Amino acid sequence: MFVNNKAIFVLYLLIMDMNKNIKSSNNSFPIWEIIYWFIASLFMFFVFSNRHYDIQMRTNLSILLLIISFVNARVTNKILIPKFLFEDKRGLFLYLLFFLLILSLWLISIALFIITLYSSIALPNMILPSLEDVIILLTGTYLISLLSSVFYFTKESYQSKEEKLNIEKQKNTLELKFKEVQLQLLKEQIHPHFIFNMMNNLYALVNVDTELSREVIVRLADLLDYMLYECNTEQVELSNEIKFINNYIELEKIRHDENFNVKTDFPKNVSGVKVAPLILFPFVENAFKHGLKQTSNDFIYMKLTMASLQVQFNIKNNIHHTTSTTAGAQKSKGIGLKNVRERLELIYQNKYELEISRNNDIFEANLKIIR
Repeated sequence: MFVNNKAIFVLYLLIMDMNKNIKSSNNSFPIWEIIYWFIASLFMFFVFSNRHYDIQMRTNLSILLLIISFVNARVTNKILIPKFLFEDKRGLFLYLLFFLLILSLWLISIALFIITLYSSIALPNMILPSLEDVIILLTGTYLISLLSSVFYFTKESYQSKEEKLNIEKQKNTLELKFKEVQLQLLKEQIHPHFIFNMMNNLYALVNVDTELSREVIVRLADLLDYMLYECNTEQVELSNEIKFINNYIELEKIRHDENFNVKTDFPKNVSGVKVAPLILFPFVENAFKHGLKQTSNDFIYMKLTMASLQVQFNIKNNIHHTTSTTAGAQKSKGIGLKNVRERLELIYQNKYELEISRNNDIFEANLKIIR
């Protein structure tokens, strides 16, 4: 029977690699494997070997075939299955498994010949194994190896599936945590900008009107309370968002006591409707920042409508092309709109529509949220 030398060489290298792995492993022989091979040795001696033969020959044959069965199983379980079968190299796996079978048959044949020759000389009256007995021994040898590989394959497949599930769970958990952190960072980008603007407004009012500055402080405290404490949830009542926007408009009205052309059209009854916190506010803040410049033509118009399971928000304002609208200001404006888009994508994904247009010095934003 011809054996490919290249295949034998590959098996030799793999066996050497397996020996290195066995030496470096602290758990090469788990308890279940020890129990399995102990039971296999009993089966080899009491079931697959002929009881009418001499006890010495039965013992020698059982030990020899058990060692070969063990080596076959170890090579298959520790090398061929994990490095080829689990890596989707099924063709190479079957190729090497076939030559492992042939190689082990050669070894068994040589060993049986030596044992039989020795037994016939040392024990001339001993009954030599028949062809039927040899076939039964070979069947037992490969059956024990096969069962060991089946147990190993089943165990490793189950563990691999469990590991994949755990990795998937960890991945989903990390993605959720990352999403929460990212949303929190995006939301907190609103706070400093808003607070900075309002503190500047308050500073300007303190020396002009003390009573009015006190009113601003009270309103500002309410707004900050809402932003810092009530917005720490995934969703808030739309009615609270509307109240927040109205309070902000009142604060801006104090600062723009003249030429304050701001109109709102908000529904009165929005009970039970929830949205992401501060999802509408950046559009309002952006309109005041870039729209109202103390001229008679300045205006802001915002409208909120409800339609079945949709919330639609529309806001328009004029755009000033003055020295204040420098590249830095435009960049700041772009960052704010980018922030909103990122939050919308993270929270609503494909359940929202945002259209932004600039025509004839008019900025308009239309946001549709599907609940």
